[in-house]
Amino acid sequence: MPITALTCLPPVSRSSRPTALDYDLLDSALELYAADKPREAAQRVFAHLFPGLAIPDLDKEAFTFPQGSSRVTVALDGDELTVRVPLVRLVPGSNATAALRYVLTKISGSGQLHQPRLSGDELHLEFRDKVARLHPMKLMETLRRAPTEADQNDDWMTDQFGVEPLERESIAPLTAEELDRAEKIWRAHWSEVEELMKEAQRKRSMFFLNELTSYTLQHIRWSLPLAGALLARLLAAGATFNDSDVDPSRREAALSKCTKEMKAVSREELEKNLGHAVYSLSPVGEGRLEILTSCLGGDYKETLTKLRQSGRHMDAALALFGTFAYLLGRFAWPEAIEKLLLDGITGASGKPWREAGSELTTQARLVLELGQLELAEGSGADDDEEGTDDEEEAVEGEGEPS
Repeated sequence: MPITALTCLPPVSRSSRPTALDYDLLDSALELYAADKPREAAQRVFAHLFPGLAIPDLDKEAFTFPQGSSRVTVALDGDELTVRVPLVRLVPGSNATAALRYVLTKISGSGQLHQPRLSGDELHLEFRDKVARLHPMKLMETLRRAPTEADQNDDWMTDQFGVEPLERESIAPLTAEELDRAEKIWRAHWSEVEELMKEAQRKRSMFFLNELTSYTLQHIRWSLPLAGALLARLLAAGATFNDSDVDPSRREAALSKCTKEMKAVSREELEKNLGHAVYSLSPVGEGRLEILTSCLGGDYKETLTKLRQSGRHMDAALALFGTFAYLLGRFAWPEAIEKLLLDGITGASGKPWREAGSELTTQARLVLELGQLELAEGSGADDDEEGTDDEEEAVEGEGEPS
């Protein structure tokens, strides 16, 4: 019997609404650097990125902050600044050669500001540069990208090569009640994805396949605080099945294989790969009107309207479920907008495709209307530039840790 509805329960992941960044501080950092005051400029960058945190005098002590499983240390040694992020430790019995090959091919890169460094048996990601050459945007890119890269790769390498974690930050485990809810969401999600795969094979529609693969990633990542090797495995599979440039048959095969593997995950394994991490730098983007307009209005809205008018209610509803999950999981919104999105996706849960699509369409209109009221001020070219990576990732897929 064909699948008739989707299950989208309230998430176990905790809402992330970061402190607003002061962009005047960033502007002043650029001005100070242009005035040949790089040390003062660096301090302004830290003040911009870490509002509310006490930033020490780097001439006297290092600055350390948690970012997921990564512990980042920023130190000033004379006229050089170093950003260091622990990755893994090579231990007897591990496949050290394969681990190093992976690091050199997947993490190292020419032109990349941070690079892997091996010290004894310890692998770190490191950036080092003269303070005089430390442009504020260079420092910002390093502080954002290096910890994320380590956070995405440390568990993957531990799982694949038998290496050990190095100086990891602790991640709070789920409560018993949260774990029960998480397992329910996990089982329902992969069972429904399996059924949707049958529909994709029957429909032979690129639109449906694209929306299914996006939903597969976005819904589970929004719903659950996934971490560890399980998330790395999911993203590695997603690099193929959620890439619209890959042959459709290969994408379907990758999604089918991933679904079977995820359905086989035990409660114990799931528990090990879930947890509430602390992020000093917000892991989600700033919600902006342009993002809402792109995802819920314009040509995309017209496409969904035509699908519903032609009776393809499953296609339209699936697309909206995935879009709502993407908006909730990848961006921080004002409380009222977040509530509308959450009420929309959970309210449509379990309802027939036609009814769910109708409710989500109405909710999308309300979200856009509220967004135009709450987010219109401050929208601009700089915001557009910041959102580019997030929007491209949603289209191209979230691939193997790299």
